[in-house]
Amino acid sequence: MSRCIFLALTLCLVWGCTIRSGPVTPLPPQAGPAEAVPEVVQRGAGAKFVQFKTPTLGLLFGAIVAGPDGNMWFVDENAGALVRIGMGGAFHEFPLSTFLGADAVSMAVGADGKFYLSTESTDIVQVTTGGMAASIHIPSGDSTALDGIARGPDGNVWFTEFNHIGKITPMGKITEFKYLTQPGTNQYGGVTGGSDGNVWFAESSQNAIGRIVPSTGKITMFHITAPCTPAAVVLAKDNNVWFACLVTSPTMGRIAPSGAIKTFSIGGSFGGNETMQFCARGPDGEPWCAPRNNGNVFRVNTATDTITTFTPPFAAGESPDAVAAGPDGNVWIDTIGGQHIDVLVLEPMAVTPTSLTFTALSQTKIVTVAQSGVAHWTAVSSNPSVATVTQGSPASKFNVKSVHVGTCAVTISDTVHNFVVIHVIVS
Repeated sequence: MSRCIFLALTLCLVWGCTIRSGPVTPLPPQAGPAEAVPEVVQRGAGAKFVQFKTPTLGLLFGAIVAGPDGNMWFVDENAGALVRIGMGGAFHEFPLSTFLGADAVSMAVGADGKFYLSTESTDIVQVTTGGMAASIHIPSGDSTALDGIARGPDGNVWFTEFNHIGKITPMGKITEFKYLTQPGTNQYGGVTGGSDGNVWFAESSQNAIGRIVPSTGKITMFHITAPCTPAAVVLAKDNNVWFACLVTSPTMGRIAPSGAIKTFSIGGSFGGNETMQFCARGPDGEPWCAPRNNGNVFRVNTATDTITTFTPPFAAGESPDAVAAGPDGNVWIDTIGGQHIDVLVLEPMAVTPTSLTFTALSQTKIVTVAQSGVAHWTAVSSNPSVATVTQGSPASKFNVKSVHVGTCAVTISDTVHNFVVIHVIVS
């Protein structure tokens, strides 16, 4: 298991379109419970985080992405496996050690609904949601190192290497394009589709951001004048590409479609070479990053050039490794040093009170819901013969009325299946 390239690679001068496809092997899924609804179920009143413990080998999770099936998928590097986790925490682990080894780093979903993984090697691994895997050789023999991979605006999947940026079509054809400066060791270069229809990437060894035109392969490089070593790149809602810098002085930057660059300090103490290596576009369209050794994740406000940090309930020894937007509109975080997946609920639902005690029949008590960005909720009683629940006014209030001695539960739900249970006692 390693995330460092120890082997000095010989400069490859051959690049083009020949590929060597690996075997396609069906992988039987491990037994697991049925998947829940495709939204995270909040556990408690106003919980900011939902945490799932995954019974995998764990300790070194890699990339995490939203799959085409409404589930989240992440890499278990230590096991050489791809793991599917549902919104309720149900999981299936697909053993792929023959293809992934222990160094699968980055992952993207292609236009064909398949997963494409870079593996710190000379191959791109293609996996279906059913666990069918194929290894596709990079023609030049160049290495993907710790670089990124992403679906481009042209429908192909693009990935960075030491000395090339490459693309792979849904049919498995790889084409590579040499960087303008040779030789190089672009070990941390991220990649993303831009708002201008081009592909943008980081060239960490040259302290530059590159732009490649998908239809022609023309590359233009934009040098970053400040110390940076760019890594992760993210297209944000402001139509600029944002990048994280692997420097001990915490720095983020943005590049406009015109090529204009601005960097700024974000504060904090984010040291280490893999700090902010993995960032992603959040459900709010803003860049989110996992600073690895700082014990939190942060969101960039592209309007003010500032960040907001969030601290998941990590266990001792755990740290965030990668983030992704989930189909539930929340931010999913995987870890190094543990076996947890943490979900940051961006619009948690708070209900007060969460328990009701009635001392007589025909009493009515009010339950109040608070949730930013939501205007409608539903409520149901598990036993209307004990207590009924009706919509109040405004819509954030519900009337609970005692009917008969006993106990029941009133469940308040939002439009994305988060819910809070209120315990009711009628005596």
